[in-house]
Amino acid sequence: MIRFFGSPASSSGRTHWLLEELQVPYEYRRVNRREGQTRTPEFLAMNPSGNLPFLQDGDIKLFESVAINFYLAEKYGGSLWTTALPERALIYQWSLWAVATLQPVVLDIMYHSAVLPEPERDARVVDRARASLPRYLQTLETSLDQKQYLVSDTFSVADINAASVVNIAPAVGFSLDGYPVTKAWLQRLKGRAAYQKAAAGG
Repeated sequence: MIRFFGSPASSSGRTHWLLEELQVPYEYRRVNRREGQTRTPEFLAMNPSGNLPFLQDGDIKLFESVAINFYLAEKYGGSLWTTALPERALIYQWSLWAVATLQPVVLDIMYHSAVLPEPERDARVVDRARASLPRYLQTLETSLDQKQYLVSDTFSVADINAASVVNIAPAVGFSLDGYPVTKAWLQRLKGRAAYQKAAAGG
């Protein structure tokens, strides 16, 4: 049985969504960072990083959501993964673009607009991040033109990894109205039963 440790409103969401898409048996354990549950001796003995999400599948123990998702998709994913190198490279590209390029920008907006205590917020960070977002989102908009999905027009783990980050933009007040293809793609993915079940489950 897969054991999945996560928390709401975090990178755990993309792994939770994937697990629901895969329809494999798993046990979900919610971990509360604010109460120090990621720093207990028991949790650290199992997961020395203390990071969430964390996944245990037999002898395999993994942290970092994208690494977990690559593992799950390759092992259990069927059409969510591919053995063809060109398509697999695109899965890597879009997943890493999402977490390495886009996510830091949207998180800058989130943290300096709402999460950090007021004295620690910096409006200049928000302004820089908002100025960067259009260029990044236009990359996605252009790539999705005339396509339903990111890789070979087939729903894959790349869509899950990327959408989980793009979804933060509207949450921090950045409208996707100027990116109609991206907006339709995101709405289509959020309409999937697996996404809705994972979102409802926290």
